[in-house]
Amino acid sequence: MEREYDVIVVGSGPGGATVAREMSRRKRRVLLIERGGNWKLLGNTLSMAMVLKNFGLTLSRELNVVVVPKNFGGASVVSCGAAVPPPKAVFDEVGIDLSREAAEAGAEMGVDVLPDELVGKTNMRLLEAANDLGYNWVKTEKFINPDLCEPGCADCMLGCPKGAKWTARVYGEEAVRNGADLVLRTTVTEVIRESGKAIGVKASSFGRKREFFGKRIVLSGGTANVGILRRLGIDEAGTSFAVDFLQFVGGVIPGMNTTHDQPMAVGTFEHYDSDGIILLPVFPNWAMQSVMALLKGPQHVPRLKDAFRFSGIMVKIRDELKGEIYPHNPVFPFSKEPTEQDRKRLNKGVDIIRKVLKKAGAPESSILVFNPSGAHPSASCRIGEVVDRNLQTRVKNLYCCDASVLPASLGLPVVWTAVSLGKRLSKHLEEGLQTA
Repeated sequence: MEREYDVIVVGSGPGGATVAREMSRRKRRVLLIERGGNWKLLGNTLSMAMVLKNFGLTLSRELNVVVVPKNFGGASVVSCGAAVPPPKAVFDEVGIDLSREAAEAGAEMGVDVLPDELVGKTNMRLLEAANDLGYNWVKTEKFINPDLCEPGCADCMLGCPKGAKWTARVYGEEAVRNGADLVLRTTVTEVIRESGKAIGVKASSFGRKREFFGKRIVLSGGTANVGILRRLGIDEAGTSFAVDFLQFVGGVIPGMNTTHDQPMAVGTFEHYDSDGIILLPVFPNWAMQSVMALLKGPQHVPRLKDAFRFSGIMVKIRDELKGEIYPHNPVFPFSKEPTEQDRKRLNKGVDIIRKVLKKAGAPESSILVFNPSGAHPSASCRIGEVVDRNLQTRVKNLYCCDASVLPASLGLPVVWTAVSLGKRLSKHLEEGLQTA
């Protein structure tokens, strides 16, 4: 552990794990640092709490819940396995073409639609109801191996216990098999510079101070990137960002519910280009429902009697870049609330969902709309502002590679995009190391 690495990657989510894996395949000396552990007991409510920071209860100053990972594999471990490629229009604006990397990643991750028996009867009923109303719902692509998945299992967001869902752990574990070093429960606090170049990182593990040295440093810690960059004088990091605001809407359809149906296995992207919204069936489990009901108001707690009867649909939007990240505030690490435009988009999605649920058989009186929450912080270290098109900061040899570099809110699942960015960055890093 005292040697100099070719590449130090800070954060083991989809972006970071991809860089570690790609560079280890190129026989480079790689160190992968993760601030969390490697929780193994997946498929239960506790697993979600252990994989996420603050047990999944990270709140903004406005008391909006936002998902922040803290474990090997990042948020991909508790994602729904929804596969959406990098949106071309978003990256065209910054002159980046990810088509080749996206195709390569999609093939490796096994992206495809699932057979009807894995999609689930309630999802298929919601699809039918939506199309009867004149909408265009389809089965959506997933990075889930149908040979390992089981009908009636909807544990994707609890960590897939069967290994059917692709997660960043797949790439992280491959990197280790290829010779990369993995250091867990270690928090990087700052970057070491020499002659204006990044040459290593300072870290802390259970109070023990550590230093690691490398030729290239890649920050893939999401919101944690902001504090590290601000210590370097890059004060624009985290001064505005996106969270892809979403709202869950549930209704009680007699004789069916989405509790045991594959989340996000059907839905529509037909409103994305015009309104920046997507609609996908998914609903929080009973534990998250309890938290969200309390945040909505104590008078809504009695509705939890229907926790296992709800059929739920989510609206997710491309939110405007606002707010600020406060990396040194452990209680409320950021401030972000929906703008007027954000609320218009959310309201449009909620109205459509109400129509679909009622068409599927849910009485209006059974419908529950939770408050907006954040899907995942992103666009806090944006391409063109904090990093260049090669994802390098103004500190030479220091890069960022995760959802933080997105030039704008995607309003979409980000895993496929983060993996594609990781593959693209790895090619650039290899070229630089060869010519150094």
